[in-house]
Amino acid sequence: MSSKLRHVGSVSLIAAGVSLAFGAMAQTTPSTTGDSTRQSTGATSTTTGTGTSADATGASVGTRDSKHSATHAAGKSVSPQTFASQAAVMSKAEIELANLALNNTKNEEIRLYAERMIKDHTAADAKLKKIASKESLTLPQSLDAEHRAVKDKLASLKGEAFDREYRKEMAKSHDKAVALFESASQTEQMPEDLREFAASTLDTLEDHREDAHDMRENAKEKEGA
Repeated sequence: MSSKLRHVGSVSLIAAGVSLAFGAMAQTTPSTTGDSTRQSTGATSTTTGTGTSADATGASVGTRDSKHSATHAAGKSVSPQTFASQAAVMSKAEIELANLALNNTKNEEIRLYAERMIKDHTAADAKLKKIASKESLTLPQSLDAEHRAVKDKLASLKGEAFDREYRKEMAKSHDKAVALFESASQTEQMPEDLREFAASTLDTLEDHREDAHDMRENAKEKEGA
């Protein structure tokens, strides 16, 4: 073979090699870029998801803490006479409103709740009367103006209108009752038997409050469905 032909052949082989090299680079580059993009996107997505979850968890805990703090902030201490008087009025109101509920509602859940109010608050009232007699504390024999107004309002309602207001009042009144009894159970100057009464009744009141709020929330969900 002549040197001219050998030269042409060498040039052709070099050109072919360069072409193959560029082809390989063209195939490799998009794949690498795609993997890098996917990894970057995945990292961003993971980070964002984690942040959202943390925010949601933080908000939930914050809500619970706020509610708990609000309960404690309702009253740091209370006198024996004030506690006994308010506790007696609250129990009397719960019993009278429960009797209204038995007459004014057709809702079975509310009827069962009202029956429990009568049973639990009658028992608590009997205990309180014994302690009040021992400690020479005076208990009111009738409702105060605030609770009379609530009773008058509920007495004028029937059916679903009554149910809605009764649920609302039970949630509201038990928020106040829990705060009062919690304060009394932590007041050092409270007579021991009265403080023990407040502490032992507190668990029952918290159950009442939870059930009242559950009833109200469930009713709202059904109305919105």
